[in-house]
Amino acid sequence: MNRSGPNATGALLACLLLLSYDLSALGPGDTATGFELPTLRNGQLMTLADFRGKVIYIDFWASWCGPCRKSLPLYEAMRTEYPQERFEIVAINLDEDREAAVRFLDKNPVSYTVLMDPGGVVASQWQIPAMPSSFLLDQQGWVINAWAGFQPSHLEEIQNEIRRALD
Repeated sequence: MNRSGPNATGALLACLLLLSYDLSALGPGDTATGFELPTLRNGQLMTLADFRGKVIYIDFWASWCGPCRKSLPLYEAMRTEYPQERFEIVAINLDEDREAAVRFLDKNPVSYTVLMDPGGVVASQWQIPAMPSSFLLDQQGWVINAWAGFQPSHLEEIQNEIRRALD
């Protein structure tokens, strides 16, 4: 069967358009898009506004993502360095299978908030460019900085930004 023709040409054109389209995530100076998502453990709905007044580090992750599996335990250690009344980490899980996220967190427990976005609605609204993607927000919900992907070397920069935001 010959795959060339109008359908193949249309598919190629669509790919080229996607490659040229600016799919940039939220960045410094942008206002973070609000959300309402359930917590992983008990399904309680939480909104971005629930964290207003705190510096917030939001991390989009999934249990199948190798760099995510490395970052979450490191964020747990980072979380303990800042006052809970002024700083919060919110991890937004993108696993379609809730149990995969639960199994990962049973082996790698975290004390910070973990929300579920299995359909990727919020991830799409925030236009995350990679897995994981993270955002540091100030007390009013403005993006201070954003990171696509994860390297342990990012931690120093992230912590410097957190300290500046808390000062």
